[in-house]
Amino acid sequence: MNHHKDHPLVVDLDGTLIKTDILMEQVIAFVRENPWRILLVFIWFIQGYAKLKYEVYRRTSLNVENLPLNDSVIKVIKSAKDEGRKVVLATASFLENALEVAKHLNLFDEVLATTINFNLRGRNKAKVLVEKFGEKQFDYVGDSFVDLEVWKHARIAYLVNPSKDLVEKVSKITQTQVLTSKIISKTTLTIRAIRLQQWSKNLLLFAPALLAHKFDFVTYLDLSIAFVAFSLMCSAVYLLNDLNDLENDRKHPIKRFRPLASGDLHLEFGLYLALVLLLASFVLNILIANIVFSVLSLLYLTANYFYSKILKQLPIVDITILSSFYILRIYAGSSVSATAISEWLIMFSIFTFISLAILKRYTEIALINDETTTIRGYSSRDKMILLIFGITLSLLSSVIYLFYTQSKKVELLYSKPIYLIFICPLIIFFYLRLWLKVNRKVESDNPIDIVLTDEVNYILLFTAILFLFLAN
Repeated sequence: MNHHKDHPLVVDLDGTLIKTDILMEQVIAFVRENPWRILLVFIWFIQGYAKLKYEVYRRTSLNVENLPLNDSVIKVIKSAKDEGRKVVLATASFLENALEVAKHLNLFDEVLATTINFNLRGRNKAKVLVEKFGEKQFDYVGDSFVDLEVWKHARIAYLVNPSKDLVEKVSKITQTQVLTSKIISKTTLTIRAIRLQQWSKNLLLFAPALLAHKFDFVTYLDLSIAFVAFSLMCSAVYLLNDLNDLENDRKHPIKRFRPLASGDLHLEFGLYLALVLLLASFVLNILIANIVFSVLSLLYLTANYFYSKILKQLPIVDITILSSFYILRIYAGSSVSATAISEWLIMFSIFTFISLAILKRYTEIALINDETTTIRGYSSRDKMILLIFGITLSLLSSVIYLFYTQSKKVELLYSKPIYLIFICPLIIFFYLRLWLKVNRKVESDNPIDIVLTDEVNYILLFTAILFLFLAN
C-alpha cells in the first residue's frame, strides 16, 4: 500500500508500542515499597487520571530498557521512517515517561502525551490529533476499544493483536490493517502465570494421612478442599511475587518469558486474578472450618511477603525459609486430617526440602556467566559449595529413610516391611540423576519443573508404589 509522506504515522504506547502499561508498572513499583500507599493511589485516582499519573511518576523511576516491545509495531514504524513519513508517539502515559521511551528508541519525530492538567486519552487524543493533522490525514496504531475514538478520524487504522469484535467495529469506520504477533491463548498464559504445575507441592497435605494409613472418605474430602484452598493461595502468591519482581525477571534469561514479565498477560489482569484467588481461598478456609489450617495458611502468606521483601536476599537464610514452606504444608495437612506427624517424616522432609531449595538456587546461579553478577546474594563462585551441600543433604535424607524402614513404627503399619528397603535405591537414583541433570544443563530454574518434565521419575514413582503395595 502506498503511503503519502504528508500522512504521519501516530503510534500509541501502552499495549501497542510496548506490551505493558506504564501507569500500572509505576503504581506497582510505588505500592510494593509500602502496601499502605494504595490509599494514596486511591486518593489520586479520585482526583483524575492525569493527577494519578503525575504523582506516581514523581515517586518512581522507569527502566525503559527492559520494557517488552511489540516487534510488529516496531516494524511498521521503521517502514514509515524509510518512506520519509513523520512518526508521532501519542500516548495517555505521562509526558516525561513518553519522552524517556522516545529517547531510548530514537524512532519518533514528536511526542504527545498526558500532562498534569490534561489526560491524552480517547476523545481528548482524537481532538488533539485532528486539530494537529486534520480529519483522515493521519494513520493511527492502537490496541484497544478506547482507541475507537481516534480510529474513526484516522485514514488507516492499525490494530495490534485485536479481538474479532474490535476488528469488526473498526472495519466499519475506516480502512483497517491488523498487526499480529505470535498469539498465546489467555487460558494458556493464565495457567502458566498461576503455576498450575506447582500445585503438585501441595500434595504434601495428604502425606500425614497416607503414611498413617488413614483412608476414610471424610478425611480425604476435607484434605481435597484444603488442597484447593492452599493451591489457590499459592497461585495468588506467585502472581503477586511476579508483579513485585517485574524488573528483575525481565533481566533474567528464563524468567523474562513469564507471562507478566514478558507483557503477554496484562498487569491489571494479574493483579485482579491474584485478589480473586485469595478471596476464593479465604472462602474455602471458612468452609473447612479448621482454625489451625487457617492460621498456617496465613503464616505461609505472611512469610512469603517477608521472604519476597527481605529474606530472599540473605544467603542460606533464604534456603531455610524456602524449605520451611514445604514442611508447613505437612503440618497443615496434619491439622486437617487430625493425624499425628511421624518424627521420621519430619526428619526426612527437612533434609529433602533443604536439598531442593539449594537446587533452586544452584540452577539460578548456573545461568550467571561472570563472577561479579549476583542473584539472591549468590554468585557463580558459590556453585561448587551449593552442589556439595545439595548432594550431601539429599543423600542424608536417603539414609534417614533407610533407618525408618527398620523402625518399630514400620512393623506396626506394614506386614512385609522388607520391601520398603528397595525404595531406598530408587530415592538415591532420583537424587543423583536430578543433580547430574542440572549440573550438565539448566533448562529451568525451578526444581518442580525439572522433576515433572523427566519421564524417568514417573517410572521411579510407579516402582516405589509397587514396593509399597507389596509391603502392605
